[in-house]
Amino acid sequence: MPIVSPLSHRRVDLAPETPGLVEAVAPGSFADEIGIEAGDRVLSVNGRSLEDALDFHFHAQGEEAVVEVARAGVATRYELELEGDEFWGVTFADPTFDGVRICENACPFCFIKQIPKGMRRSLYVMDDDYRYSMLYGSFVTLTNLTEEDWQRIEEQHISPMHVSVHSTNPELRVALVGNPKGGRIMEDLARLERAGIDFHAQLVLCPGVNDGEEMDRSLEDLASFGDRLLSIAGVPVGLTRHGLERQSKQLRLSRTCMRVLPGKQIDVRRYEPSEAEAVIDQAERWQERFQRERGSTFFHLGDEFYLMTGRQVPPANVYDGFPQIEDGIGITRHFLENLDAYLRRSRAGVLDGAMGTVACGTLIGPTMRAAVDRFNARTGAVLEVVPVENRYLGSEINVSGLLTGQDLLMELERRPARGPLYISDRMLSHRTQTLLDDYRVDDVSLALKRPVLPAGTMSEVARDLRVRTRRQRAA
Repeated sequence: MPIVSPLSHRRVDLAPETPGLVEAVAPGSFADEIGIEAGDRVLSVNGRSLEDALDFHFHAQGEEAVVEVARAGVATRYELELEGDEFWGVTFADPTFDGVRICENACPFCFIKQIPKGMRRSLYVMDDDYRYSMLYGSFVTLTNLTEEDWQRIEEQHISPMHVSVHSTNPELRVALVGNPKGGRIMEDLARLERAGIDFHAQLVLCPGVNDGEEMDRSLEDLASFGDRLLSIAGVPVGLTRHGLERQSKQLRLSRTCMRVLPGKQIDVRRYEPSEAEAVIDQAERWQERFQRERGSTFFHLGDEFYLMTGRQVPPANVYDGFPQIEDGIGITRHFLENLDAYLRRSRAGVLDGAMGTVACGTLIGPTMRAAVDRFNARTGAVLEVVPVENRYLGSEINVSGLLTGQDLLMELERRPARGPLYISDRMLSHRTQTLLDDYRVDDVSLALKRPVLPAGTMSEVARDLRVRTRRQRAA
């Protein structure tokens, strides 16, 4: 067990903006054991002030650590003998201590530049912060790293990184990220590999721009990396109604791209189903090669490619354990796998007569209807599926995770309220528990006069229905 020596104290006068504010401490964690509480501020570890949460966890591991924590104007010094693998359990209010590193790129398909006013405030932060990449899986371009940042990544082994590659063609990547530093992507990835840093790669694919031969080039180049490259994903570009209107009804690549690709007028636009079919066929050829060379599929496409063409999403074993599911890669198959597992273990008629509504985006509507029909047939529930058009961002945006509270109200307020309404938990911010337009679930529930519950799987829906059914029978 870790040993805590006698404590020392000193008076401190801290400004409200002093970094290191502890938001929460996990029960039973090491921080909980030694008495750290929410509202405390971690001032230093081993006599050095901290840059961020990553800095804390790096320096607070080892055989010994001296941690100074302030509370109510008193700084307490903890002298610790450690075992080296302590679970500190500390959540900081601002994990970077100095705010989010802002993006310095000008991507022609930047989603933040396509959204209207009045949405969740955090959506307007154009972050490109390598620390968020490791902490939360956010994708970064690596274009704003200083040499000091690189040295810190290497020293503290900040891993894994999630990198927006888009293209390994230097000139084309410069255009796709709108930054001349973007052309050194292969050198940047090679540096990560040399430092022993694991990383995932993502290609935001634009029809006729970085798919086809350019995608072949990118995958060929990325295939040169070893085991440090954990996975590659290709996702289709997303364009909102607001983005189209704001940029004269079409988003164009930067002037740099016009110089790189003379004589070609290239529009950044959505995929047509036939074009998506071609991307799937191309991806399958690469997946077969990666299976031979690496023993895994390795390259995965976003679900939208399959759903927009009417193809079945690949089976679970194709996704190699779903390494990029937080970015929506394979989430449909994961949902269907959960449904299959639930139906295998559930009793027939267990939810007989239970009513409710499942709201989803229009793209997954047919798949969701088929899934819920199977659920109803087995359990006896009477759930209806309502695909909701995204009027807020435009019908071009058709995935469930980008629906707003206002979209839900416009579609459902005219429908009878028969039982609870189930929405995808991906519509909500995990931190604020609000929808994209800052509506809370309670706001939607009150307006619709029915319970509204976020859920990620049909087994969660079944659990809620079962509880409600038991309550009704007991009453």
